[in-house]
Amino acid sequence: MDEDAQKTAVKNASRRYGEVTHIRFSADELASLKAIAEREGATVSEVVRRLVRAQAGYLPIASEALRPAIVDMTDQLRRVGVNFNQAVRAMNDGRVAHDEDLEQALMAVGDLVWQFREELKAMTGGSRKMRGARS
Repeated sequence: MDEDAQKTAVKNASRRYGEVTHIRFSADELASLKAIAEREGATVSEVVRRLVRAQAGYLPIASEALRPAIVDMTDQLRRVGVNFNQAVRAMNDGRVAHDEDLEQALMAVGDLVWQFREELKAMTGGSRKMRGARS
């Protein structure tokens, strides 16, 4: 990354992330972080953020290799959700015999599908560096 691009990236990061922290690493630790960043096409800061997200229990950001599969799964889950909505609507409209337990089960599964889909969508957000490279 040339010097101008690096300065621009720092300015953009300053606007996106409100807080800055300074961390000391051993030479070996920093070399490992830099190697991970190079391999992932991300900044060292992004690698540290990913590690923190993983420890905090957030889903990881998908790698470029996994992104198409996750986007496909997200679309499939949307379709499943549409089918659940149609089934519940058919019951509510009287086109299918109403069963309260089945309706509640369909709604619960539909909620889980929606939640999982939102989590998958969050995984495809990616680092800003990676999104900029795709644009």
